[in-house]
Amino acid sequence: MEATIVIPAYNEEKGIAAVVAEINEVMTKSGHVFEVVVVDDGSTDATLKAARGTSARVIEHAVNRGYGQSILTGMAEARHDVIVTIDADSSYAAQDIPKLLEESQKFAMVIGQRTGAQYRGRLLKYPARVAFRRLAEYISGESIPDINSGLRVFRKSAYNLLPKAHECRGFSFSTTTTLLFLAAGYSARFVPVEYRHRSGDSKINYYRDTLRALQILLEIGIHFNPLKIVLPMALAPLALSAGFLAASLAGGAALYLTPAVLCFGLALLIFGIGMILLQIKVSGR
Repeated sequence: MEATIVIPAYNEEKGIAAVVAEINEVMTKSGHVFEVVVVDDGSTDATLKAARGTSARVIEHAVNRGYGQSILTGMAEARHDVIVTIDADSSYAAQDIPKLLEESQKFAMVIGQRTGAQYRGRLLKYPARVAFRRLAEYISGESIPDINSGLRVFRKSAYNLLPKAHECRGFSFSTTTTLLFLAAGYSARFVPVEYRHRSGDSKINYYRDTLRALQILLEIGIHFNPLKIVLPMALAPLALSAGFLAASLAGGAALYLTPAVLCFGLALLIFGIGMILLQIKVSGR
């Protein structure tokens, strides 16, 4: 199999050379035809110099343009249709790439499902990660053990068929790509992989990036299945309407009739918006 391995790198001077060396060793032994493309995303440290000291083909962003844009740049320059993405911080083991490539012959996207204590992280983050994953599974209708793993394999030709309106050029590129592939009906395979302690410092802003990823989840849900997003929103005022109506009937007074009617009207309005969005989707096919 022929593959282009894209490594987005931003201020990863401590890890980039070791990552490229590990990939070269593993992939040479595997017998796959491959190239390694490092995209330096406007690093302010010695990442660019370190990358140029390796055998990889290096592409430079003059300014920081984001994780997703770095991958898109690497894809645009790729010589092969099969794309492998892996982070530049040594958190993923290159030895897992061949088994993902093997699975990619049967699936449109193969994602390295992270395991171990390093992935679970701090106790406070784990429940939020689970809740976010459950929401993504609800929107896509598929099981998603790891939605934003940075180690994955997919075909550039398949990615180019996805709707570009939801393309993410920032940190949430992995989350967006997973959802877009699944929502578009492509098959995906999750393969357990080793997840190690990273080199250098994390560039993730959990609050900003989580909110951005949540926005993308809702956008994709509305695009592919608007009623899945709108119906739960309509149920809240509908439940309030029922509660107000029950209170009014139980008390024998019309005090709660007005809020009951207003809440019911709001539920109908939200449902109507959902139907309009659904009609737009159907008409656009």
